[in-house]
Amino acid sequence: MTDDDTLVPPGYVDNLFDLAGRVAIVTGAASGLGAAIATGFGQLGVHVVIVDIDTAGAQRVCRTINASGGTGEILTLNVTDKKQCDSAAKDLQHRLGHIDILVNSAGSAHRSPAEDFPEAQFDRIIELNLKGTYIPCQSFGSVMLEQGRGNIINMGSIGSYVAYPWASAYLASKGGVLQLTRALALEWRDRGVRVNAIGPTLMESPLTTNARHSTSVTSDFIEQRMIRKRSGLPRELIGAAVFLASDASQLVTGHMLMCDDGYLSA
Repeated sequence: MTDDDTLVPPGYVDNLFDLAGRVAIVTGAASGLGAAIATGFGQLGVHVVIVDIDTAGAQRVCRTINASGGTGEILTLNVTDKKQCDSAAKDLQHRLGHIDILVNSAGSAHRSPAEDFPEAQFDRIIELNLKGTYIPCQSFGSVMLEQGRGNIINMGSIGSYVAYPWASAYLASKGGVLQLTRALALEWRDRGVRVNAIGPTLMESPLTTNARHSTSVTSDFIEQRMIRKRSGLPRELIGAAVFLASDASQLVTGHMLMCDDGYLSA
């Protein structure tokens, strides 16, 4: 190492968070956390591919991105289907030339006591939350490995680390997302692809709103343990996503960046 290696060159920080011209795939981007991150990326000059089976919601997000001067496109895709994801990855690579960022935000939840948890709901949650993260990592990650560069951001949860009632399948899936993130980061760290995750607190989103309609047991338990008694807003995750997607986090991989408002410190 030379003395020059330890110096900060003039203008070094100017482009640390610059994402202009990059291509981002955001799953579950028709609403909630995915929509907010996709919109934030669009404002930074990222070409955003909005992936969701909710075409109407995806179109709304796409219009918002384009109206703010960004560029977006819609991709209707079943993220648990390997053939569909492989085909989409190859098509996007061919059309756009590169894939720089993947955000896996597609997910679901169901609230029920563990002893009565419906098997069909368990299968659905594990398939979408865990397999629906793993398959896009494989498909779009393969393009990144071929390029020798790329950033993957998975959506974890405070439930990746701690438990709360009536959410056993969701907790199992998000614990799996944490370990998947670590495993892929370990395998791909010397091949130019970084893999990280975001761990939100209880958020204001269609997912949590719909879950509250069935019962408030889970949210009541979480809210009682919050340092500040408020849920997070989807836009409050944009900064974390930008950091993990940018050159500012070059030494960060295999990490879940907690956006939990101090929940785990209490």
